[in-house]
Amino acid sequence: MAKPKLVVKQHQPMRVGVIWGVVVTLAIIGGFLTYEYGRYRGGYDSREAKTTEAELTRELTELGLSSGKLREQIALLETAKKIDDEAHESVESMLGDLQADVQKQKQELAFYRGIIAPEDGKRGLHIQEFRLTPAGADAEFRMRLVLVQAAFKHDRRVSGKVTMSIEGARNGTQTSYNVADLMSGEDATESLGFSFRYFQNFERQLILPAGFVPQRVNVEVSPKGRVADTIKQSFDWSVKSS
Repeated sequence: MAKPKLVVKQHQPMRVGVIWGVVVTLAIIGGFLTYEYGRYRGGYDSREAKTTEAELTRELTELGLSSGKLREQIALLETAKKIDDEAHESVESMLGDLQADVQKQKQELAFYRGIIAPEDGKRGLHIQEFRLTPAGADAEFRMRLVLVQAAFKHDRRVSGKVTMSIEGARNGTQTSYNVADLMSGEDATESLGFSFRYFQNFERQLILPAGFVPQRVNVEVSPKGRVADTIKQSFDWSVKSS
């Protein structure tokens, strides 16, 4: 019967590790070469790619600079437009004020021309204007009456008094009120007497009684002496915007 043989082998762990390291390294290199070969076969060139990347980076930088300049130009244009708009609004406002001043001067000129040489040829004392405007609350109004002495040498004064009444309906009944009894505030203490050479303006604040619906205003101008005749005139109750 043959005896078993004992074989003794030397254990070398470092050698095995080196071999595995070499194998892994070769595998990585082979994979990289395979990857590069595949990119080459697909038309990829790393140097060309780097050149392209550099060019794109440069173009992006230039575009960034151009974009910054464009933003600055836009900001300048927007500022210029804002200034132009403000200037335009200012000019329009000034033009509106000038037109209002011109219109006011025209009205004043027409008024004084009516005193010196009235268009209707009416001489002496007469009513130039009667006007009603709102004065706040529903029952409050501002009354304006202008008397003139037209086409005279104006070397003498005309004086007298004005009497006014308002006709209307209250609770279905025709009613009349003296304007002097309807005046409010400081106007209530002022008389309706006049004394002038050219013209005199009366402006009074009125408060109508509750439930009263005005229809017309009766005006009587009574001069003293024989300078002019008494004037009686009626005006429909018509309120105009101020």
